[in-house]
Amino acid sequence: MEYELRDFFIILLFISVVIGYQIFIYFLYQYYKAKKEKLDLSKILLAYGTIFGLTLTGFFIRNINLYYIGKNNLEIFDFLTKLTFLLLYSALMLFFIIISSDTFHEIINSNLTKILAITITIPLITVFLLQIESFLFILITGITLVISYSYILYFHIRLTRLSTGSIKKRLNFILIGFALCVIQHFIGGYIPSYILFQKYFQILQVISAPIFLCGLIIVFLGVFRFPAFLEFGWRESLLYIFIIDQRNCNVIYSFDFKEVISKNKNKIKKFPMIKESKLIFSSGIIGINDIISGITNTNYEYVETIKQEDFLILLNHGDTPLSYIIYCLIVSKDMKSYRYFLKIIKNEFEHIYKNILINLNELKGIEKELFLGFDVNIKKLIE
Repeated sequence: MEYELRDFFIILLFISVVIGYQIFIYFLYQYYKAKKEKLDLSKILLAYGTIFGLTLTGFFIRNINLYYIGKNNLEIFDFLTKLTFLLLYSALMLFFIIISSDTFHEIINSNLTKILAITITIPLITVFLLQIESFLFILITGITLVISYSYILYFHIRLTRLSTGSIKKRLNFILIGFALCVIQHFIGGYIPSYILFQKYFQILQVISAPIFLCGLIIVFLGVFRFPAFLEFGWRESLLYIFIIDQRNCNVIYSFDFKEVISKNKNKIKKFPMIKESKLIFSSGIIGINDIISGITNTNYEYVETIKQEDFLILLNHGDTPLSYIIYCLIVSKDMKSYRYFLKIIKNEFEHIYKNILINLNELKGIEKELFLGFDVNIKKLIE
């Protein structure tokens, strides 16, 4: 049985489609999960999910069109070819629209990004007005793709440089994988392989197919279990975390972030009232809760934020039956990310020590020793 060259690379192309759609679904899943926590920077996941979803749909249509329909049915072939380019341009436009929001103003110029999104309408219109094989269409497409992909790579590099820890590593994976996908586009895309260098079509596909597959696999490794994307500089404003047993007005765990985040050279004011007496501090919080409870005539209303002149106190209560545990995060400025961060601390602490916390009254005097190991978890969260 004889095999043609395309029988080998076409398998890689369709495997790429399968992996690509998994990436698309996972991007959207991670985005909607983060959206519930009001983490605005996670819009980048929506942006990449959109560009992967639409371009891969176009890639899938292109493969069906080239290898199974061909020019035997010219009308269908031309329609599907135009549809492929429409999906590609729509993906780029939506990506620029998403990243042009105020969320990313620290990374790129929002106005410039909006202008780029608007200019994508030019190649979109040419799909309907020009022949795909015409010189003008090829020129407009080439310029559009070079500018668009260069801007996306610039944006991603800027995003990576401003990120830290595990997010920075994941973004590097996505950057490398996306760059390989772009390289494939300029080698095995419709215009270079089917119009400009049709004579070398199969060779170009053999070269580009494994590059594309490797790029998608690397992107998948980056997006898999992508951590929560918190705001830029959120670590620098962390001061203290206190975990308090409301029944005994006792601090059972505390952590000083300033001692760990030693690389931060910003001058952070000291707060003697906090370090002077943790017992007074915890009693003060409980007193505020009692005031709110008295005003509302209910025991279910809790203070979530206490604003002071130089710092902010964020509060979260334990889940039933641990509602008497108060989680208190002290920061130098307010950020949406801190609510999520405090929630993660609460969930991890209760997951690890739930049985101990239920019997806390029987362990008076040794609480600090019991919970000292939680320092490791806190340090991992701020890596």
